[in-house]
Amino acid sequence: MKVAIHQPEHFPYLGFFQKMEKADLFIILDDVQFTKNNFQNRNRFLNKNRVEEWFTIELEPKPHKKLIKDIKVSENTKWRKKILSKLKTNFKGNFDEIYNEEKLIDINLKSIEYCRKHLNISTPLKFSSQLNINTKSSQRLADICDYFKANEYISGIGGKEYLDESLFNCKINYFIPKISNYYTTLQHL
Repeated sequence: MKVAIHQPEHFPYLGFFQKMEKADLFIILDDVQFTKNNFQNRNRFLNKNRVEEWFTIELEPKPHKKLIKDIKVSENTKWRKKILSKLKTNFKGNFDEIYNEEKLIDINLKSIEYCRKHLNISTPLKFSSQLNINTKSSQRLADICDYFKANEYISGIGGKEYLDESLFNCKINYFIPKISNYYTTLQHL
């Protein structure tokens, strides 16, 4: 069993889905602390004029003090209209249903499912919050792999900088995505 684990990003980049496709099981790491200025509530694309633009989900106050799965979006509706306008202008799809949710995790999951469908990826998903594993850092990732009896953990290349490999009872494969840019996967659909 090859297991990959990743935080739920907003319309993730193509490498996220390439790693997912290599795995037999993909774990959404939804019960870790939100990181400000990361890709959990925003992403970027090149617009029709080849200018980089960000699209950001506005969040409740002080989200960095909460777990990703518990964060609510802002009650201000302006951000939704702004994102929908940008996406419709640049990607021609209907994204209304994705942004009808009140929690960040639900919007991100809908964005991930949207991309999975268009990329024809059917790797099963599980949520770390359902596993009742309370360890931290490398130990947490190793414990998740043990829970699913993984014989291989597919880590992002950045894992080389922080993973304590001695904690794992399985092989670790550092995945290098084959991509031309790190923009949202919408750029590739």
